[in-house]
Amino acid sequence: MRDLKLEKQITLISEAMKKIELSARSMVKNSEDYMAICSALMAVTRNMYLETLSCQETAEIFDAVAESIFITEEMIHGFKNGHKPTLH
Repeated sequence: MRDLKLEKQITLISEAMKKIELSARSMVKNSEDYMAICSALMAVTRNMYLETLSCQETAEIFDAVAESIFITEEMIHGFKNGHKPTLH
């Protein structure tokens, strides 16, 4: 059985992501607005992490997020240029 606390956190994350993305996208009026809205989201995220974590812990989280982007890109590149994986 899944941990009830973990399940509640996953639900909260999912609901927050949906609401925040809808709100952010509603503020985009033209293509130039995307970077401004993204900058605002990053600043809010940074500030909220700093309210609960140390500077070092916050930096480590942002490093992990950046690394995950590179890993995802490598995986996509590998699938596009390599053999298609099969599931067994």
